[in-house]
Amino acid sequence: MTYGISRKSKIAPDAETAIRRWHRFFPCIVRRWCKTQSYGVLDQLQAGVRYFDLRIAQEDGKFYYCHGVFSMEVFEPLLELRQFLETHPEEVVILDLQHFYALTVAHHQQLHKDLIQFFGHLLYSTVDGPLNDCSLNRCLQLRRQVVIIYRRCPIPLPLRFWPSFAWPTPWPNKASVKKLQSFLEDSLLSRQPHQGYVSQCLITPTGRYIAFRFFLSLKSTAKKVDKKLEPWIVEQVPGPFENKETPRVNVFLADFVNLKDGQFCNLVLELNSKLQIRMKELDMEVESST
Repeated sequence: MTYGISRKSKIAPDAETAIRRWHRFFPCIVRRWCKTQSYGVLDQLQAGVRYFDLRIAQEDGKFYYCHGVFSMEVFEPLLELRQFLETHPEEVVILDLQHFYALTVAHHQQLHKDLIQFFGHLLYSTVDGPLNDCSLNRCLQLRRQVVIIYRRCPIPLPLRFWPSFAWPTPWPNKASVKKLQSFLEDSLLSRQPHQGYVSQCLITPTGRYIAFRFFLSLKSTAKKVDKKLEPWIVEQVPGPFENKETPRVNVFLADFVNLKDGQFCNLVLELNSKLQIRMKELDMEVESST
């Protein structure tokens, strides 16, 4: 939701010391490096995005998205998202609330209540069954369209939300694409059959990295990542797997999904065709066995 960052955006609680220092003298450059998406939420949805990585901060009793600086209020884009779901009943989205800043226990309780009230019966909860059963057909049957992952919560989670261990999202924390790809390959091997999984296809710029590219932005970095990771993404296989099988990919996370008319989204979506091929192979095996 960082597309909502504007000239009015103030420093957020998650900003590191260097970011705070730079913001005093170069606020426009800091905002440029804090923004990770250009598309609005509807444009992202129309491009094929169904997973949203979110950071939330609290100020004066209100909840905002943040990434170094404040973006918009939390429910502003969620209203557009809910309207999209109302007109697309076969679609499901995943909201991954990854990080929280300046939230007390009371704030978490309020956010829980607000999210449950906002999405209501649309939430696919732990009561509806394990993640392995969360197929598009089952969600359509149950009229569920939203999966919320609520990480690092200091209080017990409502049954409507999924905990962090149900959907691992290892942070690469790498500043080179070569090291990033090695991390993605190695960490994927830790995925368990009953879990969701997020492959974070992005690098984390260090202060030194930004200093040498001060007048650029994360968009230039995202272009390089997309280009070099494309061969690795294309060779991946999605879908369920058994304990003795090699783990398969699930969710891909990336910055600036609008680049090259949404090429990253198209690459990921195309992987689903491998699922169709696998289903046909399984059907043929069943037929031959009978």
